[in-house]
Amino acid sequence: MPFSRRLSRRRFAGLGAGGALAALTAATLGSPGSRAFAASAARKHFKAVVIGSGFGGSVAALRLGEAGVDTLVLERGRQWATSPTEAVFASQERIDGRMFWFRRFASWPAVPPVPVRPQPGVMELSHQKHLDIACGAAVGGGSVVYTGVTLPPPRPYFTSLYPRGLRYDEFAMRWFPRAAAALGASTMPKDVYASAPFTHSRLWDRHMNRAGYAPVPAPSAFDWDVLRAELRGAVRPSAIAGETDFGCSNGAKKSLDRTYLPRALATGHVQLRPLHEVRSVWRGRRGSGYALEVRRMDASGRTVDVDEYTCDLLFVCAGTLNTNRLLVAARERGELPDLPAAVGTGFGGNGDQASLRTSLTDRPGPSQGAPCASTYFFHRRYAQPLRAENWQLLGARGLPVLATFIVTVDHDHRGTFVLDRRTGSVVLSGWGPEHQRASARASREHNAEILAANPGLLSVALDYPFPFTGHPLGGCAVGRCTDLEGRVRGHRGLYVLDGSLIPGNVGGANPSLTITALAERALSHIVAAGG
Repeated sequence: MPFSRRLSRRRFAGLGAGGALAALTAATLGSPGSRAFAASAARKHFKAVVIGSGFGGSVAALRLGEAGVDTLVLERGRQWATSPTEAVFASQERIDGRMFWFRRFASWPAVPPVPVRPQPGVMELSHQKHLDIACGAAVGGGSVVYTGVTLPPPRPYFTSLYPRGLRYDEFAMRWFPRAAAALGASTMPKDVYASAPFTHSRLWDRHMNRAGYAPVPAPSAFDWDVLRAELRGAVRPSAIAGETDFGCSNGAKKSLDRTYLPRALATGHVQLRPLHEVRSVWRGRRGSGYALEVRRMDASGRTVDVDEYTCDLLFVCAGTLNTNRLLVAARERGELPDLPAAVGTGFGGNGDQASLRTSLTDRPGPSQGAPCASTYFFHRRYAQPLRAENWQLLGARGLPVLATFIVTVDHDHRGTFVLDRRTGSVVLSGWGPEHQRASARASREHNAEILAANPGLLSVALDYPFPFTGHPLGGCAVGRCTDLEGRVRGHRGLYVLDGSLIPGNVGGANPSLTITALAERALSHIVAAGG
């Protein structure tokens, strides 16, 4: 009987966020200490290897597992349990090394640069020239540290940015809904929106209304029952307190380790190995398949071993920053010398901007809940098309401050990842302050309009400490470096399915839904075609 049928519905439902993946892994491999476990855990060859467990990697793992493909997911980050009472993750108010991927000093907007212990924390912050790039580093990838907004781009900008073969109607009717359902996205219920921690959301909406705009509810991947439990005092406050950037300790966020990944492991055909960092990729022996150098770490980040893994099919889903690091290095060092010349090009920051405004007449509540309640899209009002989102400020604690997060539609400003021969590192090149001026101008124009309609407001842009993006995109753009299903041109069995597929800009939305939808579409074709 297939594994997925052997696992009863009751047992599956009982695997809470704190132990679901560990329990399913044990069920797949056998009991720790058993011969079956040791043999399975020691395997180094798989039919398919997926690098990364973010949005693209989790989709690949599930759909390959459902197709019966022997699959291994390698994830550099830790697997984090959750707790109804304990602060599992650190935060801007509890600063320590759990926040960051091997940093000696904290580095985050509004966080003092205090010393922290280097360790495999949940967020990598990469200081590139003229831009800080943030990305997730955990089982579940960016879903652990994002703010859950799950929106598609508007039709005109999808059409103008993506290859013609990717039809918006197909995505709107099939792939966006499938992705949103699997991610568990829904809009904030009225009772949560009416609660005290979302006073700031209602005030943000009021400011928009006074300027003549009616925000719409933003679909979000949060568990509203957990938020209700927080409001009742039944579990430790996390989401309603504004925790999100470094994870929600009580499982309030529907991260991928609660959605796609348990379903993938439950197929019985997928293994997940956390704290396994892929350092290089090359062709397998006799030119078939692929080989990988993998650093295995313990929970403190100490190297335990360095192994070679092999596979027939390789899905590179390490996130934009790390997919580009792997592939650009492999091409330039001669490990995969025939990778397309376009690999590494077309990077963009999705037009990310953030701002604060203060209200001299209204108070935004005792805390600012993390889920984004509302959004509004402006097509032709400002220097670039712009989506404004109601954001939150952890630690505001009644201060008269409101945050707005903005993404713009930017067709033009791109950078390139290159290998720095001096250091041996892949770095962002050709990116300067001018690449964000248009999006910053659009943000200022929007803030000025809201301020003009709401006497008593002041505004300030958030550029501390450097220009910043939490939405790195591009470098292996669909239709240029790959076909429409993420197959890398000229390399049979090599796929890219993460944010690097997106051509530098989603088109007026946060990336999570589009990455997931692209991966869902790709895997349906890959499985149907047998590769």
